[in-house]
Amino acid sequence: MSRTVSARIPTKMHDELRERCNLIGESINDFIVACIDLGLHDSSDFDFGDELIDELEEQKSTS
Repeated sequence: MSRTVSARIPTKMHDELRERCNLIGESINDFIVACIDLGLHDSSDFDFGDELIDELEEQKSTS
């Protein structure tokens, strides 16, 4: 069984969250659940897309 949590976050943060989730092909819900898991247990098997973001930023800087 799951519960629903509502949170107010800044528009810019929501936009960044949506963009990241679209980039890695995950739902916002799954991303947030993984963030909570990481915060509570100091570990998560979720791919947050950090390596992909690093690769994209590196490509931009070399272009």
